[in-house]
Amino acid sequence: MKRLGKKQRERFLRRQRAIRRSDTRQRRRLERKRRAIALQICKSPFTRNQVRLVAPAVFDIENDTNRRDLIRFLEDLRMHFKSKQASLLLIDFRHTLRFVASGTLLFYAELCRLLDYSRNVVVRCTEPQNQRASQVLQQIGVYALCHHPFHGRPTHRDVVHWRVARGHIVDASKYAQAIEVHEGKLAEPLVNGIYRGLAEAMTNVCHHAYIEQRDDGLGFDGTHDWWVFSQAKDGHLYVALCDLGIGIPRTLPGKNPGLFKGLLQRFGVDPPDGNCIAAAIEDSRSRTGKPERGKGLGDIIEAVAGTSNGIAVVFSNQGCYTLRNGIEAVGTYRDSIRGTLISWSVPLGEN
Repeated sequence: MKRLGKKQRERFLRRQRAIRRSDTRQRRRLERKRRAIALQICKSPFTRNQVRLVAPAVFDIENDTNRRDLIRFLEDLRMHFKSKQASLLLIDFRHTLRFVASGTLLFYAELCRLLDYSRNVVVRCTEPQNQRASQVLQQIGVYALCHHPFHGRPTHRDVVHWRVARGHIVDASKYAQAIEVHEGKLAEPLVNGIYRGLAEAMTNVCHHAYIEQRDDGLGFDGTHDWWVFSQAKDGHLYVALCDLGIGIPRTLPGKNPGLFKGLLQRFGVDPPDGNCIAAAIEDSRSRTGKPERGKGLGDIIEAVAGTSNGIAVVFSNQGCYTLRNGIEAVGTYRDSIRGTLISWSVPLGEN
């Protein structure tokens, strides 16, 4: 292949930069358009004034663009409940194409919390045009929360095995059934690690996640809830636990002052959220103490690390920690989920 000359290379680079700038401008125009109609007032002779919120195309918190769209949608949702300008809220899912488990769990938890915050707001919704996406809303109970009729049972194989649970105490019965049916296909150390990790994660939610008021502008304490998703699909067991507390980075100074002091010395005044999560996980994995006490996140990470093709992801506020096939990675996003979401996927059939 003939190498480009200096001038040709410069022209090529200028063209690539122009393309990137054009793509960025287009994404910003689309987002401004979405937000412009997100809170428009819809007048109908058959209903009272209602606010229509347009749901994002993809419910996901791992991809930067999808995450930004979802978090702005959740901010609009909270803004409506806080303003109480209209008593009827319509969530428009018509253009939603895909529900990724982590982003869907975050949305479901936020909607439950907001309905607890104000019972005066009546929520309705439109169905996605995508059939699979519509079945997800039926399966996890969003249609029930929105008093939306749905005819028939979910049939898509990617949907029928989704399970959702909610609680505010350490309750093994909420997740035991989802794991017990697969115990014969999972190695005993893996089962024990999942049980201990979930129990300790729930304990942390009850004792630490809600020690301060959540910074979302609502001034609402509510119940100290957690939400769990589970799904068995394509030879893997997927479990995710979410809370809407203040997040691991904010609980770290009070829970482990020595560890946080070390982060301050390393990074300065404001250590990145991703590194706070990684430090908390490493401390949990290396913890020694009473044998009856679990190690929380450490149990989950160690259980996943011992499997092939296992994945564990911890999102908290702006930070993210990922363990994929034994390789760890840390990242920090621009937007905060205002809470913590732990998810992991392990292969079934490893004994």
